[in-house]
Amino acid sequence: MSKANTTVTLPEGVSLRRVAEVLVDAWEADPRRWMNAPRQLRESAPTQPTMPVPQDAMDLFRLLAERRVDYLLVGGMAMLTYVKGRNTKDVDLLMSVAALEQLPELKIEDRNNFFAHGKFRSIQVDLLLTKNPLFKIVTEKFATKHSFAELAVPTATVEGMILLKLFALPSLYRQFDWERIHVYESDVKTLLALHKPATKPLFALLEKHILSTDLKELRKIVSEEQQRVARTEDKFTN
Repeated sequence: MSKANTTVTLPEGVSLRRVAEVLVDAWEADPRRWMNAPRQLRESAPTQPTMPVPQDAMDLFRLLAERRVDYLLVGGMAMLTYVKGRNTKDVDLLMSVAALEQLPELKIEDRNNFFAHGKFRSIQVDLLLTKNPLFKIVTEKFATKHSFAELAVPTATVEGMILLKLFALPSLYRQFDWERIHVYESDVKTLLALHKPATKPLFALLEKHILSTDLKELRKIVSEEQQRVARTEDKFTN
């Protein structure tokens, strides 16, 4: 079976080494590693990312803890603390610019007001920055901790994850980024079905940060999924 399609999860108490294994498995399964190899040889194209080193992933979280950096784990890794999912190729962190400056070892390769991309040794790291008002709200109101064997990692709550996914979707729709649209919608629907969080407060927060037309579409998606889950559970439990 392709490692890209292997179902994985990060339950409470698992070692941080499992995070590293998720990154390595995703790297090994990435078709871009080989599909462009002949062209790269002919055209001297940029080399593909190097294989993640497990110790680097573990050291990243240990360093964040030792320096008491304020951050939240979000993205694919955070999803795996709540649901069964697929391998992910990077670590997504939500933090302030001031917090980012506490980790000079994280080499930033690209950055704008709200997002940044960089590497911690061999580990790809994507950053959401709290200059975005909604991201700041997530750090303040939707933070918990996920206990790994070695240490507890600050992580976005289920509600925080849904909020971030919904906020991102309108931009993805306008880009016709169907691969990410499918992943983000699937993540939202899975979190809604498994954890049944209250969504009214989330939309109250979202309405201050996205267009009303976008909010209407997102409400429709969430409402339809909640109704579908309710009908299914009612049908097979009664």
